[in-house]
Amino acid sequence: MTKRISSLLLALLATGFMLVFPTGCIKDKTTATHTVTYTIMAPVLKAKADVLAAINGNPSEAVQQAGKIYIKGKFIYLNEVDKGIHIIDNSDPSKPSQVAFLNIPGNRDIAVKGNTLYADMYSDLLAIDISNPKKVSVTNRIANFFMTKMYIYGYGSAINDEYIAVDWIKKDTVIAYTDRYYEAGGDMMALNNAGFAAALPGANGTAGSMASMVLMNDYLYAIREPHSVGIVDITVAATPRLDTTFYAGFDLETIYPFEDKLFLGSSTGMFMYDLANPTFPVQLGTFSHGRACDPVVTDGEYAYVTLRGGSSCGGNNNELNIVDVKDLMNPVLVKTYLLTGPTGLSKDGNLLFVCDGTSGVRLYDASDPGALKQLQQIESDEPYDVIAANKKAMIVGKNGLYQYDYSNLNNIRLLSFYSLKQ
Repeated sequence: MTKRISSLLLALLATGFMLVFPTGCIKDKTTATHTVTYTIMAPVLKAKADVLAAINGNPSEAVQQAGKIYIKGKFIYLNEVDKGIHIIDNSDPSKPSQVAFLNIPGNRDIAVKGNTLYADMYSDLLAIDISNPKKVSVTNRIANFFMTKMYIYGYGSAINDEYIAVDWIKKDTVIAYTDRYYEAGGDMMALNNAGFAAALPGANGTAGSMASMVLMNDYLYAIREPHSVGIVDITVAATPRLDTTFYAGFDLETIYPFEDKLFLGSSTGMFMYDLANPTFPVQLGTFSHGRACDPVVTDGEYAYVTLRGGSSCGGNNNELNIVDVKDLMNPVLVKTYLLTGPTGLSKDGNLLFVCDGTSGVRLYDASDPGALKQLQQIESDEPYDVIAANKKAMIVGKNGLYQYDYSNLNNIRLLSFYSLKQ
């Protein structure tokens, strides 16, 4: 049964942030009094065993905040940020239909091998049998795999391994203070922080460019914390086993697999690794840029890197960098294109799709990477990521999934928009 454990509040505060106590000095009553409002996020806890046992949620769950996307066969797996995964039958792209919703608190990433789906549940990595999407079962769990997801809003995502946060109660509290001292206000003591950021074809499917967890043959590669990647042996798909973890770069964000190489996007640059031996990655070249969020895709000759500034990644650059990677030890910047606020991207032959904030999805002729030609701007509401192949483009927007047919570049047709949002 879901619990709102208010009695644990002080213990949680101790793990998440510091308290500022009033001093014993006499305050100067002539100084001005001010107020500041803090947003406190308190967890709603539930027994983890109950969550895992009831992972199949409402099959008509609406898309409220769409996240990452994964495609395998006729199914689309669409992340509902921090809530779970929509499983959508896309046999007819003009009429996609949801067949199941997997209720997975804290979920952001997806990967599928055969009939096994891998998903993060805050810090845990789950292996889920999806042979029957309407009645799935958890076959294995690697606890505390994702180390950066152990704390959300300053709280432990689970008080211990028996409970997990399934929701968050948002409450504002007003703190009064003078020019010289903070005072206790509302029903909380003054805090020393003004806010709290969230911790931030074949047997396998296809992930989008924003993925931080990908599959290559019998291994899963996932960003465990900002500077390291975990390698998980999935030879037996239902029972993944952590093989090793390696330092891979600074402030890692995304992973893109290409042949036997990994391209890692970070807030400072791009890191490339050779996976001839899948459990012993060998670093190749690196490409550095100013601070910005940084997904990357490649066609083997060029890497396409978007930089988005004005976010938690830092920096102010909003641009597309095209990098010559024919010599992986010596990547060379070919050209930079200014954009609005780019995120995910995809390449299909000579066509390059770039999600660009309020500008929608830009479609370029990339036959000459040094002289891109914009062909179209595809409408979508705050596009986040795109997967383009076989003349079909799937675009994750703020509130759902767009599908377009681009077989005729002069007449790109919207096939469907999937949301169910009330």
